[in-house]
Amino acid sequence: MPNVCMIQISVSDLDKAIDWYCQTLGFEVSKEHYYHPVAVDLIHQGCRLLLHKVDKPARIDYPNVAQTLICIETDDIHKSINDLKNKGVALIHETPQSFPAGMYIGFRDPFGNVHELVGFKK
Repeated sequence: MPNVCMIQISVSDLDKAIDWYCQTLGFEVSKEHYYHPVAVDLIHQGCRLLLHKVDKPARIDYPNVAQTLICIETDDIHKSINDLKNKGVALIHETPQSFPAGMYIGFRDPFGNVHELVGFKK
């Protein structure tokens, strides 16, 4: 069975995406894989993310359509939400939402892609 090797996110401005994903979410440009000007490989704690340039931003009707999200785990969801707010991130929910395993909040990158910040119950 093949292995998942990375997650691809389509973005309409590659330079802005590199800055946003690195400065806002803590990814780093991979020293091993780098494909600029049409794509760039980022890494965070062993997770590879490929930013790929496309012409148009996403228009995702979250949570009503099928989609792929990056879920980012945090030990303190309230502190992490405040950190995202302070960085100007567009939050989808006003407050964290409950789900059986904990709480989450949805947010958008500058290109319309949706991701979630997740805090699991201890």
